[in-house]
Amino acid sequence: MLQLYDDQSNNRISLPSQTRECSVCSSEKPYSEFLGNYSDACLHIERTVCDSCVYENTKFLVENTSVYDEQLICPEQNCNATFDFYAIRGILLATGKSHIVFEKYDKNLIYRRLEEMTEFVWCAHECGSGQLHDLQGSSSPEVICIKCQLRTCFTHRTIWHTGMTCAEYDLQQSQLPDDGTCAWLDQNTKRCPQCRWYIEKNSGCNEMKCRRCQHKFCWECQADYKIISREGKSNHRSWCSHYKVNNKKYED
Repeated sequence: MLQLYDDQSNNRISLPSQTRECSVCSSEKPYSEFLGNYSDACLHIERTVCDSCVYENTKFLVENTSVYDEQLICPEQNCNATFDFYAIRGILLATGKSHIVFEKYDKNLIYRRLEEMTEFVWCAHECGSGQLHDLQGSSSPEVICIKCQLRTCFTHRTIWHTGMTCAEYDLQQSQLPDDGTCAWLDQNTKRCPQCRWYIEKNSGCNEMKCRRCQHKFCWECQADYKIISREGKSNHRSWCSHYKVNNKKYED
């Protein structure tokens, strides 16, 4: 506090100091950084945490966690008030003037609202797109992404299980092998790139045909043989022994 003397009464007059020590960073900050509460729910009369520390804390949580409204608690000691959307927006924009961080927070909030809708599903192929799927109006849980055109199972929120119904997929998942069997399968089999069924190769060439979904693929690099037969061996993976640049003739 700054203390002055009244010349007439000779009494000391206490005026607010121009700075205050922040209880978080222990730095002397301008008194203007401690004015007002961020939430009407706050119980404290005065603030001890400066604007800069409140902003940095909020910014860190938004950038490194999935913080939504009513999940960020006031940093003042013994205050359990939560910051709503408007409080967080004020901290990020008015205090920190960080439009990029606020846009990320706003986007995460929109995503959360979408995920709360039972008819919303994200593309399982991680293209970043999502859409509404009216399961009641559609007899199939198969969702074709409006962005990448690949298929997702609405029921399981996974890549579409080609060649299997949802019931068959559930049965397959319930019969997953134990650790010992998994080790044997890893050493002796490969999964069909399309339906993910285990396939064992005993002999013969590397052109494989899945007995479950009839998909043809290269055993060595798992490239699609329909594309290879149509466009040539350049569609094998570059590290595959069958790969040839610009070779249009199918000779495997």
